[in-house]
Amino acid sequence: MWRTRLVSTLLATTAATVACEWPLAAQQASSALEIDLPTAVRLADERNLDLAIYLARVEAATARLTQARLLAVPSVRVGTTEGRHEGTIQDVAGNILDVDSASRFRGVTAGVDIDIADAIFQPLVARQSRTAVVAEAAANRQQVLLQAAAAYIRLVQARTEANVVVRALERATDLATLTANYAESGEGLPSDAEMAAVQPALWEQRRAIAEERTITAEAELVRLLRLDAEVELAPVDTAPPALEIFSGTEDVAELIARAQDGRPETEQAAALLAAAEDDLTAERYGWFVPSLSFNLSSGEFGGGTGSSIPGTDDRDDRSLTLYWRFEGLGFGQRARIDEKRAQLQELAFQRDKLRDAIAAEVRESHARVVSLRRQVELADVALGHAQRAYELNRTRIFDQQGLPLEALAAMQSLANAELGAVEARAGLSVAQIRLHTVLGSPLAGEL
Repeated sequence: MWRTRLVSTLLATTAATVACEWPLAAQQASSALEIDLPTAVRLADERNLDLAIYLARVEAATARLTQARLLAVPSVRVGTTEGRHEGTIQDVAGNILDVDSASRFRGVTAGVDIDIADAIFQPLVARQSRTAVVAEAAANRQQVLLQAAAAYIRLVQARTEANVVVRALERATDLATLTANYAESGEGLPSDAEMAAVQPALWEQRRAIAEERTITAEAELVRLLRLDAEVELAPVDTAPPALEIFSGTEDVAELIARAQDGRPETEQAAALLAAAEDDLTAERYGWFVPSLSFNLSSGEFGGGTGSSIPGTDDRDDRSLTLYWRFEGLGFGQRARIDEKRAQLQELAFQRDKLRDAIAAEVRESHARVVSLRRQVELADVALGHAQRAYELNRTRIFDQQGLPLEALAAMQSLANAELGAVEARAGLSVAQIRLHTVLGSPLAGEL
């Protein structure tokens, strides 16, 4: 009797296992948003708020550059000026006069106060500063695309692991049932039945964890793509996508040189250093260049006694002043030069520190690609052994040569091997993308 139930149950187990091979995405409602890796990267490039923030910073830097280029352009005022005086006034000889007069000016007034050194050097500084902001925005874009791609892969990984856990739960439940049947028939021990009954509870717990990880991964991807919080994503991939960007045999020294020259952060550091050099040059030589104050007014002017203005006539006024300014008798200027020189030195150290960090990041990322490639190979070997061990144990049960409890270790090994293979493949894909990004290469071109 129990043999009949045993065969029926194992057949049901096989059917359930096949059913669970279908990805969770296929079981979702038709309203779920289907998405693949290139689409995730594209949506992040179009919708991510971090990218929008950095683009706004580029616009602000562009506006500051325009302002710097207009430092030598005069300001113009157009309007009229009314003057009215009643009462005493003192003339240039010292006499007190009782005056009742009015005046009016209508015309254009142009005035400019130019620090010629600033007008020369500040556009250079602003241009380099804008270059630095553009490079910073490019670096941020690469990080956002990396985060989006990694989030998609992690979502696929979480869903694939959830499928593995569901299959393991099915096997554990059936194994617990079979072991209980053995105990009831007297061919097994109650202690074995109790031991087998532990497994469904443990895998049920892991299923809850897997569901939580899936929801968390989906929420992270939705955030990065700036989709509606309620949207459900249905990844097209049924397993973590395999990316072949690096073989793991690359020359690390060449990769380091490529990264140090091609990273946006390197361009940003160079631009900031150039801006600091221009700033220092302005402080060193700016005091040789005079400042200029120029005012021009042209229009009609008229006046008279009382409140009436009987007539007006053309009037032009011009004034030009050139002057040199020595702050703190020149000592203040010297202190500012020392400050700019120290800032320049700090930026040079920051550039060298960045190059060292890039080199370490390339080594680490490449080593991870090499390691995960090996881990994938070993995981495949382990998975093959685990599958064969499980099949052999199941065959022994069909042939009535073994007890269900003997399949416990094989079942656990198979589930762990499947989870290990999924994790290694997902990790390798993320590592490939990370190394690609570390080298300063656009991600979208590789997907």
